[in-house]
Amino acid sequence: MRKSLSLLLLCVFFTILANAQSREVNGRVTDSAGNAVSDATVRIKGIKRGVSATADGSFKIGVPAQSSVLIISAVGFETQEIDVSKTSSVDIRLRTAGSRVLNEVVVTALGIRREKRDLVYSAQEVKGESLVAAKQDNVINALAGKVSGVQVTNSTGMPGSSSRIVIRGATSLVGENQPLIVVDGIPIDNTEAGAIDAFNQGPTNVSLNQGSTSNRGIDIDPNIIETMTILKGAAATALYGSAAGRGAIVITTKNGIKGSKPVISVSSSYGINKPIFLPYQDKYAQGIDGQYIDGNNGGLASTSWGPRIDTLKVNGVPVAKHNPQKEFFNDGHTYDNNISINGATDKSRYVLSYSYLKNDGIMAKTDFTRHSLFGKFTNQISNKVTATFQLNYINSLNNRIEEGNGLSSPLWTIFAAPISWNPLPTTNPDGTQRLYRTGRNNPYFILDNTGFVSQVNRFLPVVTLTYAPNNWMSFTERLGADIYTDQSSYHESDKIVNGFFFNNGGVTNRTGNFRQFNNDLIAEAHKQLNDDLFGSLTLGMNIYSQYSENYTQTGLGQTIENFYNVATMSVQNATDILTKYRKVGFYAQANFEYKKMLILGLTGRYDGSSVLSSSKQYYPYGSAALGFIFSELMPSNTPLSFGKVKVSYSAVGNDNLLPYSLTTPFVPATGTSNNINFPFNGQAGFLLTNILGNATLKNESLKEFEVGLELKFLKNRLSFDGAYFDRKTSDLLTPTPVNPSSGFFKYNLNAGSMRDRGIELLVSGTPIHTKDFNWEVNVNFTRIRNKVLKLATGVDKLQFGGFGGGGGVYAFSGLPYGVLYGSKYARDSAGNKLVDDNGLPIIGDNGIIGNNSPDFQLGLVNNFTYKGFSLGFVFDWKQGGDIYNLDNHYNWFYGTPKTTENRDNPIIVKGVYASSGKPNTTQISVQDYFQQVSSIDEAVIEKSTFIKLRSVTLGYTFGQSLLKGSPFKSISLNLSGNNLWIYKPNFTGSDPEVSLQGSGNGQGVINFLTPTSRSFILGLRATF
Repeated sequence: MRKSLSLLLLCVFFTILANAQSREVNGRVTDSAGNAVSDATVRIKGIKRGVSATADGSFKIGVPAQSSVLIISAVGFETQEIDVSKTSSVDIRLRTAGSRVLNEVVVTALGIRREKRDLVYSAQEVKGESLVAAKQDNVINALAGKVSGVQVTNSTGMPGSSSRIVIRGATSLVGENQPLIVVDGIPIDNTEAGAIDAFNQGPTNVSLNQGSTSNRGIDIDPNIIETMTILKGAAATALYGSAAGRGAIVITTKNGIKGSKPVISVSSSYGINKPIFLPYQDKYAQGIDGQYIDGNNGGLASTSWGPRIDTLKVNGVPVAKHNPQKEFFNDGHTYDNNISINGATDKSRYVLSYSYLKNDGIMAKTDFTRHSLFGKFTNQISNKVTATFQLNYINSLNNRIEEGNGLSSPLWTIFAAPISWNPLPTTNPDGTQRLYRTGRNNPYFILDNTGFVSQVNRFLPVVTLTYAPNNWMSFTERLGADIYTDQSSYHESDKIVNGFFFNNGGVTNRTGNFRQFNNDLIAEAHKQLNDDLFGSLTLGMNIYSQYSENYTQTGLGQTIENFYNVATMSVQNATDILTKYRKVGFYAQANFEYKKMLILGLTGRYDGSSVLSSSKQYYPYGSAALGFIFSELMPSNTPLSFGKVKVSYSAVGNDNLLPYSLTTPFVPATGTSNNINFPFNGQAGFLLTNILGNATLKNESLKEFEVGLELKFLKNRLSFDGAYFDRKTSDLLTPTPVNPSSGFFKYNLNAGSMRDRGIELLVSGTPIHTKDFNWEVNVNFTRIRNKVLKLATGVDKLQFGGFGGGGGVYAFSGLPYGVLYGSKYARDSAGNKLVDDNGLPIIGDNGIIGNNSPDFQLGLVNNFTYKGFSLGFVFDWKQGGDIYNLDNHYNWFYGTPKTTENRDNPIIVKGVYASSGKPNTTQISVQDYFQQVSSIDEAVIEKSTFIKLRSVTLGYTFGQSLLKGSPFKSISLNLSGNNLWIYKPNFTGSDPEVSLQGSGNGQGVINFLTPTSRSFILGLRATF
């Protein structure tokens, strides 16, 4: 007993002595932008023990007196050693990974984490902090300029506007071309409901006349994203099945972070959005041929070809000059707030997040509001079983006004209004609209008497169970859903001229119910097979189902002023469209690594789809890829730190067609059909749709070859990642005309084919790295060439946007996807423009007038840090590509664009007389010239080349010494701006990066769209 007591006292003595000879060091670990690095490991050099940093990056560690160096490491960052012999408090900034760290881990298909050095296909990761810093309502827009091989288009400046993203070009003629979006292993919907098609105009005409709406990617809250991985080629996405043949965006949400107690984070920002106005002439008043027409006192004329306004007087009083855009639009305001709490115990992790976003538009009565609630809980039920439960609820409300070619759009009048016209008051004494011309509406009257509202409630639940019987094998069961309801409504007064409801007034309501369920059962094994060979195997099965219902109810003929209820309208009708879709798949992936140098990846999948022919519902596909890390054969003292060549080939399928395309369904007969008025004698009638079903339809197929090269130099200070791909898609669904005498207009065939070839380059590095100052730069470059190889027999073109059968966006065999087609200048055999005897250009036949595909894209990202300060900016350069500028098509005739301002001297069109072939010598007025060429589609085609300073962010993070004694663990301030500068040398509008058809395939057309904005944002973030 006495001996045991002596031993205990001796242990206590040595423990006290050890503590007396040690001291406590505290600090915080952040990345180069000042963001906390969660789960960074801090240990003492020469001693194995260490601690983990908490959610805000802070740590405390006892350091023995004889030790003075800390080693800080984290996945995706360079390991760093810090001398703490003369300090007890340190701020540590780790160099962010990018492509420069060899052990960087990325999330790939099915949520499988792999070291980037082992990847044998193209993938690029974007950190969640970068997406938050971009301050975009739609997270898709936050990728612009940051990822090679990716083209992002924001449709308009309307709050809640849609965004389109395409990876490596188009893969389908008429189907979806945007990538699959996956959140924590569960595919989610990213479609755009579009404007309400109450009168069966078809999606092309609806978007032309009413504009676009939100794509559902806008529901994703960037505050909950840990990482976003862009999988570019088919070899990278084959495990996901047919929906990912066009690429995939894999989003991984945040997890709870281990710490001594829960960490609360709060962020708030306020932004001012200033509209970028359309350039306009401000010298000439309303009128024709220089003669004034007083629209303020009953004069009616659509044009601004009147006298100079600086000397114009009416009854001896100078006519006031107006700025229609500046008076109509105002500064928008954006409020973005988030609060989150996260933490962990030995067995569990949790994170809760709530975000509130409110964007008040630059146009009155337009706004977008989003509430996002996210919760995620992970528990290690036993040593072998782990469960994760999560739910994301999103509620959004979008109030918008019509855009586009429809006359119930206020932008028709704003962009075409004379500078001499005062639109206020909006009505005359008799209650009619106060107008300066017939056939249009007062824009302020439209704001008060029309409106579109969409309210979405969305649930994204995910349950994941993982059983790991040992350290080399696991089984995962993942069940998730995407469930939302979109309730939309458009109303219009009967006082609107030539509106959507044909001067009768009305309301149309649409309820869209969407339910999507996904289940994966996955078995994984990874094992060192011998000293040289490592292998991993993934086996799985997938069941996917989708249910969609769109119920539309329309009331036409307003009976009660300012009251919009379908029941009060004189005529009511409704449609109810229900679709169901189901897919099953079985997949396998094997990876082998020999001597850390040679990597082989094999993938196979066997899918069955309910939308395909019964004899062709099931189809196999797969990929094979090889990587060779040749730097393993080189000495370690060379400038080349890492080098890898990768090559892959994939052949995948794609069931990219609508449900029930195999059949010819009946549709309700309305109005007069076949000389019979319906309802007939009180009975409803049905007719076969005018699209003939095809029971033999099979999957579209895609074959892709890819070769890539990765290089890292100077101990990973400089990195290069390049890829070349050659992709061919065939058996593409192609609408084909049939003889109208059959009762049908067209039917679908697997007939088309298309090819995309391109290069993607990514260069990144750290030119300067010192103790206090760090500079990181990233340059990405993309060049893609597309060609439609063939369409169906008898099909010379397919249209995706613009005017039906006229000017718009098309596919032609032998030409790139998305050519612009319309009327051309008449020319002689030598290419000279033909003019008539009056000297005016002659309108020729329709033909190819442009191509919306850019020549190349380039993005430049720079980040600088100095102690607590950070500065980052993104440049985005798009070279080439054409735009069909319908604003000029109309406004040239009216005489309002800036290009019509110099009109003092007559002009002579360069060309030859059609009658004689002799050079033209006839002078014409500027008015006659622009009014003539406004009808020639070729004349309004412009280059969409631009260079944008897309974003600038200046931040300051307070050091630990400044926060000592306060309840805060970290505080950072940020001032940022978006769209601060645009260089557009060949475009006469305000912003060439817009699209009338939203996220649809008909890109390259603009027409009376809400201007985009320059944004200035002040933000604060704190943790405690």
